[in-house]
Amino acid sequence: MSQSAEERAPAPPAVWVLGLSTLIPFFVTSALFCYGPESVQNGSLTAMLAYAAAMVSYFGGVRTGLEIENPNPRWSVLGISLLFPLAAFGLLLGELMFEPAWQLSGFLLLFLLQWLWDVTNHEGPAWRPRMRTLMTAGAAVSLAFALEQALHMP
Repeated sequence: MSQSAEERAPAPPAVWVLGLSTLIPFFVTSALFCYGPESVQNGSLTAMLAYAAAMVSYFGGVRTGLEIENPNPRWSVLGISLLFPLAAFGLLLGELMFEPAWQLSGFLLLFLLQWLWDVTNHEGPAWRPRMRTLMTAGAAVSLAFALEQALHMP
């Protein structure tokens, strides 16, 4: 089964640089939460959760943008694209009711579900699923390290 040149086309360099750059806040906040001094752990967790909510919203916005380019945008796709950011907002507010481990688990689940939807129902450039997978993997690994730390918090 051979792939066309378009299917093998790499993402433009600017996309790679920006895509990988979006992972830096995940890595920094996760490292500070897991290994930083106790005085920065709570702030790092809050920053990570807020950034996770922003990134889930961004991915939902990308999906919405791709959909509204269609001559007849589908309500179902637009609606599901909006559900992810709303769920992220709920998890961010969940600090008032949930332990950090539940919030981190929820964000991890959101990223994985959103990724699964994006790469199995692919629209846009041929390189998008590969880029989306890399970005999701970076976020998921960071959230998983933080989750492991949160599970051992008193």
